[in-house]
Amino acid sequence: MTVMEGLPWLRGYLDAVNEQLASLAPTPASTAIEGAVADALSLGGKRVRATLALLWCEAYSGDFRPALPLAAAYELAHASALVQDDIIDNSAMRRGSPSIVAKYGLPTAILASDLLLFNVPKLVAKYESLESRKLARLFDLVGEACRATTWGEFLDIELARGSGDAERDYEEMIRLKTSTLLSAPCASGALVGGASDEQCSLASAYGEAVGMAYQIQDDALDLVGDELVLGKPILTDLRGGKKSLVLMHCSQRCSEGDRAFITGLMNRTGQYSPSDVSRLRALIHDTGSLDYAHEKVLRYTQQAKKVLASVPASGARSLLTSLADYLSSRYT
Repeated sequence: MTVMEGLPWLRGYLDAVNEQLASLAPTPASTAIEGAVADALSLGGKRVRATLALLWCEAYSGDFRPALPLAAAYELAHASALVQDDIIDNSAMRRGSPSIVAKYGLPTAILASDLLLFNVPKLVAKYESLESRKLARLFDLVGEACRATTWGEFLDIELARGSGDAERDYEEMIRLKTSTLLSAPCASGALVGGASDEQCSLASAYGEAVGMAYQIQDDALDLVGDELVLGKPILTDLRGGKKSLVLMHCSQRCSEGDRAFITGLMNRTGQYSPSDVSRLRALIHDTGSLDYAHEKVLRYTQQAKKVLASVPASGARSLLTSLADYLSSRYT
C-alpha cells in the first residue's frame, strides 16, 4: 500500500509543499548539481516532516499555510541527510531510483547535500516579521535538529563498529538520528501557528514518539519487508553491519551457532542467498523479535496519541492521529 492509498487526505498538503520545493529546484536543470538537488527533492518521499509542520500549525491556527516555508526547510534538511546517508552506506538505490551518489558521483553528491542544507536558514529567515524571541527559537529548533541528526548518524556508525550494543544505545541513536528531525518540525509548526511554549513542547513530544516508532519499524522492514514495496534492497542495514532492535533481541535469544550466523551476515560484500534470508527471518520469528519490536512501536505510538489528548479537538488533531497510526503500521 502506498502512502497515498493509506492517507488519501495527504494530497492537499503534499501538493502545497511540492510547489514550494519546485521553486527551489527548477527543472530542467542546467548543471549536474542542479539536477542532483532536483532529484534529491523528487524521489517520492512521504514528506512526513513537512506534513507534521503543517498539521501542527493548523492545529493551533486553523491554517497550515503559514508553515509552508518551514515545511520546505525541513524537507531540505531531510533530503540533505539522505544524500549523506547513502554516501556513508554506499547505497546505490533510494526509493526505487538510483541514489544521488550513484547517479552523479561523490563530489557532486557532497555539494548537492551542502546546497540543500545551506538553503534551510534562508527559508527560516522568511519569518522575519515574527518577534525576535520566536524567530530565534525557530532557528534554534532547526539548528538543533540538524546537529542531532549528524550526531545520530555518527552513533549509528559507531554501533556498527561494535561500540555499544545495548538497547539504550540503539534508542539514543535513533532518537538523535530520526526523532529530532520529526519533533522539531512539530514544535516549529506549532510556534508559527501561535502556540504557547507549553503547547510547542507537547508538539515536540509527539514528534519524538512518532519518530521512535517510525525508525524501529523502518529498521524491522529492512529485515522482513518486501523489496519491491520498499524501493530499495532488503538487508541493506545488515550489509553495513548496522544494529537494530530486532537483531539485538534476536541475537540475545538464539543459540551460539545462530548468533555466529547472524554475525557472519554483517558487512558481507557478496549477495545473500535465499536460504540465508529464510534462515534469518525464521530466527527473527522464532525468537519473537519482530513481535518485541512491534510492541515497542505500539508503545511509542500510544505515547504520541496520548499527547494529542491535550491538543484542542480539530481536523488537524484527527489527522495527526491517523498519521501516527499509519507510520507505525507499515509491515509490507
